[in-house]
Parts: sequence; structure tokens; C-alpha cells
Amino acid sequence: MKDILARVIECERTIRRAEAEQLRLIAELATDEWAPVEIGMALQLSPVNAAYRVAWATRLATVFPDVLDAMAAGTLTDRGAHALIDPTDHYTDELAQRVVTKTLQTAAGRTPQQLRRSSHARVQRADPAEHARRRAQRLADRTVTVYDTGDSIATLSTSQPVEIAHAMYTKIDHIAHAEPRQGRTLDQIRADVLAGLVLEEPKSAGLKPLIQVTVPITALLGVDERPGQLDTGQLIPAGVVRDLMSHPGTVFHRLLTDPAGHLLEYTPDVYRPNAALDRFVRARHRACVMPCCTHPARSCDLDHATPWPLGPTTPANLAPLDRRHHRYKHATNAQITLADDGTTTLTTRWGHTYATTPEPLDEPPF
Repeated sequence: MKDILARVIECERTIRRAEAEQLRLIAELATDEWAPVEIGMALQLSPVNAAYRVAWATRLATVFPDVLDAMAAGTLTDRGAHALIDPTDHYTDELAQRVVTKTLQTAAGRTPQQLRRSSHARVQRADPAEHARRRAQRLADRTVTVYDTGDSIATLSTSQPVEIAHAMYTKIDHIAHAEPRQGRTLDQIRADVLAGLVLEEPKSAGLKPLIQVTVPITALLGVDERPGQLDTGQLIPAGVVRDLMSHPGTVFHRLLTDPAGHLLEYTPDVYRPNAALDRFVRARHRACVMPCCTHPARSCDLDHATPWPLGPTTPANLAPLDRRHHRYKHATNAQITLADDGTTTLTTRWGHTYATTPEPLDEPPF
């Protein structure tokens, strides 16, 4: 199995190298306005898709050649390259290059979703004024839409500020977990709860959701405009955080970090983490520690890397795993070790080793 998996990995690297080579060649061919026409015919692309492909290849070759190099080295897929670069589209090329170059340093082993989130956060921290301006612009476009998806089913969709959307989902999820299953999946229950709330079913209308926002004390005091961050990773402007903090019922928790933005240690000695330790571990990791997983830590199980009582109930032995990965660990006897800074090393049953490090709570953009 180990040899087969190694071959699968090599096939993937070959695909990535080929993608990089094709993009470089397309950029070389893009010498006039007719190049997209000929490239589109050669690759069986529509005129719109051909024009987009040529523009993308040209932008990579001229503005982000280091991204093409990373693709050629097998570090990035084309989707990963988009995840790095797309969040910088409305910023200057100079800032975009700095953000992409810095994020590229830790791109190996990360999913496109993780790279996109990291690139978004870095560019927003680097230019908080533009972040606030773009948020205000997008806020003006918020809407609710409904569209048919066939088979007498429709989808209801709404665009909201990120903190409102997550508060809405948290409330729906909280109510759904308290509902009787009655043969329904959790997703089906969430859909039923949402319909009940919108249609004013009275039993749960008064519940208030809880969202967690981490914010530098300097921004909270108005000294600077460093953004706050939801526990699901999205950044929100400092002004919005200050407004949220002024609401009645806001609870403050003091989180001490080292200069790099990592949480410091807390050490109890019981099997089940108490509330403070539970919050600490979830705040430090923010997501399941399995490689490539972005499941929020707030709804993960806390797993003892070394089973209790052989291992203590401390931050150095506790890590969030979503339920599927928790079951995977025990079913396959995968081994997890934790360093003091939260870096998690996983060794699989096939002998492959992967390491993940928690992202700092307030990482400088560069």
C-alpha cells in the first residue's frame, strides 16, 4: 500500500508540472488579440474560457512567476495557485506580490481552501482600510434569493456580513442538535430548523447564538485598526469588532500570546478538559488538526494524543479532531504527537508522516 500511495503522489506531481508547463507556453503564445482564438480551438475551449485561460497564464508569468515555479516543483495545483492569487485581485500588484510570496512559503501540504483563507487574511491585515472599504461595498449588495434546483426543490440563499452569517448558522446548529432525530440527518434537521425560524415557529425564536471573535487589545481600544478574527478564520474590520463588543451580553476572555501570536500554556490534570482548557485548545487550533481538514474546532472532539491516563490532560496532549477523523485515528491506529507549540505530527498506518502547525491568532502580514 505504501508503494501504491507513493506512485499516486508522483502522478499528482507530474500533473502539476504539466499544468505549469502548459501555462508558460500559453503565456508565450499570447502575443496579440487573436491568440485566445487559436488557443481556444486547440484546447476545445469556449471563447470566454479561452480568453480567461490566456489572461490567467499571462498574469502568472508576468506578475507571479514564483507561483509557476511552485507548480512546476509539484507544490501547487492550478486550483491552489488561484487560491493564493484571487484574494489579491483588487489590491495593487506590489502588495499582491508580497502577500503571495509570503503565503507561498508555507504552501506545501495545504489545501486550496486553507491557502485562500491565509492569503485573504494576509492582504486584509496589510491594508485594513481597503478591507473595510470593500466590506462596505459588498454589504450594500446583500440580498436574499431563491432558485429552483429541480424535482420540486428550491434553494434559498442569502449574503450577509460574515459575523452575522456565522451567528445565524451557530443558532441553527445549536437548535438542531437539541431536536429529536426522528429518522432525519443533522443536515435535514438544520434545514427544518431554518424553515421554522423564518416562518416564526415560536419555540426557539428567543435563543441567542454565540460567536467567538479574537481581537488585538490595541484595536479594541482604538489605538490601531488591526482586524478581528472569527474562530472559523475569517477576518472582520476593527470598527465592526468594536461595534460587536458594545452589544449587551458581550463576554471578554483574556488570551495571552507570545510575540509570534501563539497562545501560551495552561495545565490542569483531570481526564475531561475543564471549560478554560477546552476553550484554550479550540482557540489555539481553530480547526481539526488532521492535514487538509478545515472543520471548525468548536464542533470537534478533543482527543488525547497519548491516551489517558498514560498521557495527561494538557494542551501538549490535546488536539481537536472532527468526528470522522477521530474515528479514523482509532480505527487505523494512526499515531498523533503534539509539540508544545501545538504542532501536530500524524503517522498513518501506511507509514506516511504529516505535520500541521496552528496558525497564529494575530499573524503580521509580512
